Amino acid sequence: MDLGFIADWFTSANTFFQYVWTFLSSGIFDFVKTVLVFFSKMLIYSFVEFKLFMLDIAYSVVQEIMQETGITLLVTSAWSSIPANVQQTLAFFNIPQGLTLIFSAIPTRWAMKFIPGA
Repeated sequence: MDLGFIADWFTSANTFFQYVWTFLSSGIFDFVKTVLVFFSKMLIYSFVEFKLFMLDIAYSVVQEIMQETGITLLVTSAWSSIPANVQQTLAFFNIPQGLTLIFSAIPTRWAMKFIPGA
């Protein structure tokens, strides 16, 4: 009577339980780590997307406020009151672009304080 099938069954059962033990001892850690990394990446991505969306809203609000209050007209008239040679010198050093960035960035940052979570 050949009892080799019993030895084969014990070998396959031992292999199965060894795979289960390996998964429980290290596989669960790797699985949980992979899941946490994935959710962390999604949260960071969502946070950045939310910030960019809120920045666009704050910028639009500030631009509308500046248009309604007439600040842009005041700045334009003040710029045109500068002599032409000084305007050319300032334009050479990109001062108008810098002023535009400053006049847009500071109020936009201020407006973002009123947006919850931003």
